[in-house]
Amino acid sequence: MNRAMTLDPKFIQLATPVLSEFGFSGIKELVTDQLSMMILSKIAHYESETKLYESKYNKSFEVTSAQAKMIGSENFELDDDLNDWRFARESAELYRLKLQELQRA
Repeated sequence: MNRAMTLDPKFIQLATPVLSEFGFSGIKELVTDQLSMMILSKIAHYESETKLYESKYNKSFEVTSAQAKMIGSENFELDDDLNDWRFARESAELYRLKLQELQRA
């Protein structure tokens, strides 16, 4: 999906004054602003999920994970939680990086 997007010149001509009324300098600023808001929403979602697990176990992911490895017994709920917790942490970090890339573009 690395194809460059093109917009119809007539659309740009119609949209530009409206964008200006809303304080945007152009389409790029609007898209950047909206994507940033969407990404921040994803980050907040995954951070919230991470905090839920920190609260549930009253420990950090690293400590909980290390203790689970030391115990070594099969605890399916804990294993599932650790997988979901890891996914939430990794996803939040991925979206933070995407936001940084977008802001540099």
